[in-house]
Amino acid sequence: MAKEYLKGSIFDKDFMQTHVKTNRITVKERVLGHILGPGFVYVYYCVILGLRELFYMDVLRINEIFGNTFTYLTMTTVTTILGMAVGFYINHLTEKTVCRAGRFRPYVLIGTWLMAFSGFFMFWSPFRWGSAAHLVWLYVFNILYSAVAIHLYNQRDNMVSVISRNILERNNITTIRSAVCNMIAGVVVSLVIIGAIYPAVLQKDMSGVSWYITVGSTAVIALVFSVVEYFWIRERVTEDNQKILADTSGSAAITVPFVQQVKNLLSDKYFLLATVVAIGAVFYDFLQGGNARVNMITYILGGNEQNGLQMIYLMASMQPMAIGAVVVPILANKFSSRKILMVSSIVTLVGVGIALIDPGNFLVAVLGGFVFAAGIFAVTNMFRVFQQQTNDNIEYKFGYRAEGTLALGVITTLYTALLSPLNAVYETGLTYFGYKAPEVVDGVTQIFEQNQAVNNWILFAYYGAYAIFAIIIFVVCIFFDLEKKMPEIHTELRARAKKAAEDRGETYYTPEELDRMEREEAAAELEKARITELKEKCAKKGLDFEAENQKYLAAKEKKKAKREAKAAKKASGPKQ
Repeated sequence: MAKEYLKGSIFDKDFMQTHVKTNRITVKERVLGHILGPGFVYVYYCVILGLRELFYMDVLRINEIFGNTFTYLTMTTVTTILGMAVGFYINHLTEKTVCRAGRFRPYVLIGTWLMAFSGFFMFWSPFRWGSAAHLVWLYVFNILYSAVAIHLYNQRDNMVSVISRNILERNNITTIRSAVCNMIAGVVVSLVIIGAIYPAVLQKDMSGVSWYITVGSTAVIALVFSVVEYFWIRERVTEDNQKILADTSGSAAITVPFVQQVKNLLSDKYFLLATVVAIGAVFYDFLQGGNARVNMITYILGGNEQNGLQMIYLMASMQPMAIGAVVVPILANKFSSRKILMVSSIVTLVGVGIALIDPGNFLVAVLGGFVFAAGIFAVTNMFRVFQQQTNDNIEYKFGYRAEGTLALGVITTLYTALLSPLNAVYETGLTYFGYKAPEVVDGVTQIFEQNQAVNNWILFAYYGAYAIFAIIIFVVCIFFDLEKKMPEIHTELRARAKKAAEDRGETYYTPEELDRMEREEAAAELEKARITELKEKCAKKGLDFEAENQKYLAAKEKKKAKREAKAAKKASGPKQ
């Protein structure tokens, strides 16, 4: 018997199981498990992403207080190396995890809690700034956050990949989840914290107190909503897949040897294409350094608290995000994700081109920002569908799911590790080109004008990173035609699930049949409750139950007839 992690642990207990009992994804699951829960956890993630480097460079002045230009880069490199080993081990865990709660939900919850505590202590320290003890403290909690917590938290993408076999439903959830996460984070982080609190409070506070309060309060929010997310998500595909694995290999854990896993992945063209996209996503995310947009607005456009340009630019560029959150999920159901991504990539490049015509002109920047935000919304919110479809294809070809496997973890960790120094390259580049950090003079924070080399570096990190990613997405879309093969793939996967159920002596029901049965059961319960309520009402008011019931049924039938007539008229098309 293969080693099986978390089996018999607290995550196998009844009180730690999902509250989702239906085969279909309900409105409640969408709102709690895929919008509010992950949305407010992501707020904290974005707060750390947006403030850590600003704090380290402008408040802590990490390279200066420790007397080395490469202090932050060195710490990031050490964290990356340790993160590689941790990443490998985490994927070993998920590959061998057999648990009622799923293969990924427990680790996402653990990762979020560790992220909340370690993230706060990356800012606050009991030691004197610049002391050896302070440097050790920073190393310890940066390692816990970046090398451990983030690896666990990033299992959330794998978790979403196994929520449903229905590709339209899964694509829709992927888009909505990512879109709403970015919307919530955009409003709370970009507008409120970066747009308002940062220029008004944080930028002027060199003591760090307001930074601790900001990070700490959002950490508490993340802790609360991580529990909401955990209990309102169900790994439906994991449940089916583990039953099939148990029947075919004797263990619900994945037992395919590591070397064979690697061969399987590298022999699949769709995996290679999806990996190119994933590398592009890591590239643009890391290169921007978390605060490239803030620096672009501050130094290129001259935005500050007094003129309000920071807030105006953010609000203008956020409008396409709000529209996209509504429109893109609808389009995802009507058109293929491939077509949406190709068009969005072109729109992104057009927007970047407009902005670079005169990057220092505020009106041009707003117009360009508005256009490229309209395109980059889908590009940065839908690219995960490549990996999800690839995982289905791997299961179809080789009999196991790729997400959470050691081979995929090793490959992902390797390219992420190779690109991780980009996190510090942006800040190191600023220092190299002569960046002048804000200074407090007589109680007033002074923001200095930067030289052209610094400004060019900021523009490249902000606009260039987006443009490169959009080009990658467009090129990959040309060759990635897996979506049209999904019906055939899912038909075969269902046939395997049916055979496995029959071998166990069970009756197999397709997801559609389970959905129909659940709806019929729910309707029967509602009808039973209605009859009970009507009988009580009739007894209380002295009415004839049969007569009142017939009135209700007649009205219901009339509404049904109207709906059917309307549908028939619509189907027949316009009159000639």
